[in-house]
Parts: sequence; structure tokens; C-alpha cells
Amino acid sequence: MEKCMPRNGKEGLIYGCVICALTCIFMATMNICINMGGVSGASIVTVLKAFPLVFIIAMILEMFIVGKVADKLVSIFILPTDSLNAHIMFRTFFTVIGMSIIMTNVGEILASGLSLEAIKEFPICWPRNFCVVMFLELLIVQPIARNMMRIMHEING
Repeated sequence: MEKCMPRNGKEGLIYGCVICALTCIFMATMNICINMGGVSGASIVTVLKAFPLVFIIAMILEMFIVGKVADKLVSIFILPTDSLNAHIMFRTFFTVIGMSIIMTNVGEILASGLSLEAIKEFPICWPRNFCVVMFLELLIVQPIARNMMRIMHEING
């Protein structure tokens, strides 16, 4: 097993929390600042207030729905003998698709309630959110989480 990946359920939970927290804080900040017209004291306060709820929703969705679907899809497209990078790429791709769709809707509902406005905003917001999250996951969040796992494994032996 690679030193950069979780080896058990406890490590998997830590790994997932790091990924979810980093992604949620960045995406909540970006979307709230866009909706509030820029970075301001009010937008930062809104981010700090929204983060715990958004984080909990995202963790539950990833652990119980999106993660399970992503794992099934990965097993269809990837063989056990394929590289770790192939597994990471496909798992990330399928997770980002599912989470970006659901969390874009969650964000719109939290921002404007269950309304026609939330439905109208989806085709504008989702492609942006998908692209930003994919970039963020592949180049920033996943490498940080894998490096954290590597350090944990070196410390714990």
C-alpha cells in the first residue's frame, strides 16, 4: 500500500476530513464572495458562519452517497492492476462530478432558499464550480492530503 494513502478507517476519516475541509472552505469562500459582490468583512463572516454546516453536509454526502457511487464507477473503469494515479484520478473525477452537482444545489438553496432563482442559477454556477473544484482537487487539495498521510505514516512507522 502506498504511504500517501489511508491504510485504515481512522486514517480514511482523517484524509476525507482534510480533503472536505479544504475544498469546502475554498468553494464556500469563492461562491459567497461572488454572490456578495466581492471579498468584504460581511462575506468573510458569512463564510465562517456557513462553513460548519457546509462541511457537515459535504462529509455526509461524500461518505454515504457520492463516495459509494464513485467507488462503484471506479471499479467499472479501473482494474486492480492499474496504477495508483489512475485510481486517484478516476475516484477524484467521479467524486467531483457528484459533489459539485449536489453542493452547487445545496449552496444555491442555502443562499436563496428553495426558489426558481436557485434552479436558474445552476447552469451558470455548476460548470464553474466543477472546473474550479477539479483544478483545486488535483493540484492543491489531494497533494496536501496525500502528503499529510505520508507524514503520518513516517511518524507512526
